[in-house]
Amino acid sequence: MSHSVTSAAIAKEKSHRRMRLSMPAFLLWPSLIYYVIFLILPALMFCVVSFYERSDSDFFNPIFTLNNYLKIFTDRFYLNSLWLTFITSAETTLACLSIGYPAAYFLSKCSQVVRKRLVILLLFPLLLSTVIRVYGWIALLGRRGLVNQLLLDGGWIDYPVAFLYTEATVLLGLTSILLPYMIINITNTLITIDPSLREAAAIHGASPLKTFLKVTLPLSRAGMISGSVIVFTIAMSTYIISFLLGGPRIKLIGNLIFDSTNSFNWPMGAALSVVLVLTTTVSCYALMALLGKDTVGSRR
Repeated sequence: MSHSVTSAAIAKEKSHRRMRLSMPAFLLWPSLIYYVIFLILPALMFCVVSFYERSDSDFFNPIFTLNNYLKIFTDRFYLNSLWLTFITSAETTLACLSIGYPAAYFLSKCSQVVRKRLVILLLFPLLLSTVIRVYGWIALLGRRGLVNQLLLDGGWIDYPVAFLYTEATVLLGLTSILLPYMIINITNTLITIDPSLREAAAIHGASPLKTFLKVTLPLSRAGMISGSVIVFTIAMSTYIISFLLGGPRIKLIGNLIFDSTNSFNWPMGAALSVVLVLTTTVSCYALMALLGKDTVGSRR
């Protein structure tokens, strides 16, 4: 009798265990289906279209060709645009990291109440449209903008300075818009560091600078990596910021994709999109490998 009861209990426990294991997989299916339909399939379609010819009467001519990719990697115009996109994104990531880490470190030292209020202020610009924030820079840096007016009124210049439509202005706009992502990611990592680790380093005679270099900085590397990947990815795919602040002179890959699709050259736009995705993916893995190295101090 006891043996049958024990067997029934074991069978019941196995049934409950199978239900607990199958429940997460069941919850995963809706998001997985959504991901496949709205991301994987369109991406595969773009890959296929990138090998077709342009058509003057339809979206594309279904004839296999490599001319789109050959043009991207042999035409100096496309190569310069790809290089400019990569350099601008890398500079934006470095600028956000350099400015964002001290700000995140300050936030991590604040009390919880003060930190929450400052984070709300930090997130407030993200509630505004990117176009509105970009036009704010245009109002500041235009030939009749506030900066030029102040310089003219102060006698510093005789003629308005052309601040807009330069690579530096695009970098400034990208940094100001993407900086909150870096600060938030690093802050979330810094506040999870156990304070006893810093106290232990201080007890063993480490100076505040050495404690920061040997303890805080290595342990905050995860936030630096996640923030850098987010900033770099968004900067690589930007369009509206470079379009409004860079003008027709600054052509990033995002602008070329728009120009191609706007002129109904869908195969070239698809090929540029594939190159952009591959370049961004490889660059992000290289960035994670670079920041993931133990460059501050080796563990022994």
